Amino acid sequence: MSLPSRGLVARFRPAALAACLMALIGCGHGQPLQPLPPETLAPDFSLQDVNPNSATRSQLVSPRAQLGKVSAWYFGHAT
Repeated sequence: MSLPSRGLVARFRPAALAACLMALIGCGHGQPLQPLPPETLAPDFSLQDVNPNSATRSQLVSPRAQLGKVSAWYFGHAT
């Protein structure tokens, strides 16, 4: 097993430092996560599920259907 070359390490060092800094900033300094009050929720919307592997494919999905559950929403764009 060989060690990575110094050029490779130097090339990724700024990205690694930036990732560490972002992780530290985003940690909340040890404060526990608190749910947002209901009045701060975003307006309701629904979008068609276009994921071919999803159980809800071709159906309208909404964040309101996921209240009380952990969920992540990704709005990708392709041309």
